[in-house]
Amino acid sequence: MGEFEAFGIAEKTGWTKPDVANSYVSQFAMAADQAMLGLVKAASPAPESTVLDLCCGHGAMTAKLCDLNCQVTGLDFSEEMLAYAKRIAPNATYKNGDAQSLPFDDQSFDAVLCNCGIMHLPDQPRALAEARRVLKPGGTFGMTAWVGPGASPSFKIVFGAFMAHADPTKGAPAQPDFFQFARQDTAREMLEDAGFEDVKHGTVSCVWSLDSADQLFKIYSEATVRMAMLLAAQPSKTIEAIRSTMEKMVEEMHKSDVGFEVPVPAALIMAKA
Repeated sequence: MGEFEAFGIAEKTGWTKPDVANSYVSQFAMAADQAMLGLVKAASPAPESTVLDLCCGHGAMTAKLCDLNCQVTGLDFSEEMLAYAKRIAPNATYKNGDAQSLPFDDQSFDAVLCNCGIMHLPDQPRALAEARRVLKPGGTFGMTAWVGPGASPSFKIVFGAFMAHADPTKGAPAQPDFFQFARQDTAREMLEDAGFEDVKHGTVSCVWSLDSADQLFKIYSEATVRMAMLLAAQPSKTIEAIRSTMEKMVEEMHKSDVGFEVPVPAALIMAKA
């Protein structure tokens, strides 16, 4: 078993559960879709260009690319997520497959785009190399990834509350650094190692617009896989302490005129084949 194979199995198992997929689409996607719009704008794919939506999830980017008259293929390892994608973007082509071993010939696509997906894979260098392999010469690669707690108010709340009350060694297998692509030097090195050139790094502003202060805990506990596993391994008193701390932090720092606004920025990485 590879170093992060258990993590990969847990991710795949989690994202195929209907309740997790449903919660992601109804809750977490409100932020991920904002990151997606920034990614598509930066990539600016030409009409009729062939685009691979890597780790396409519920299909929001697939639909956006179809609206731009691209020839889109969506790939994901979750049939539950693909079912959502097929409903909102029925004109795309879909594959249930592994981003670390793509079922496509070399130089098949003009662009490969991945919105907040590569962080969920156990062998991320391999996934990048596969994306590079299926791109045509001069083709565009683009991805987004969440910024870590040092610069993300949302993840600062989540990780601050969790580390204050819980045992982080319980409940989930070892995984790659979830926030490594948010570090410019690390992202550039990983993409260049995969064969990409002209790597550019930026940020997309995304915000949770919440009706209630406890909604952020609900999002991370119900609409994610890893955080849900970590929480499930904690005693009920610890879970309640985390929830209460998160709610208090949202109330104190992110009150707005219409509810609560919690920034959750995403890193935007673009490169050329």
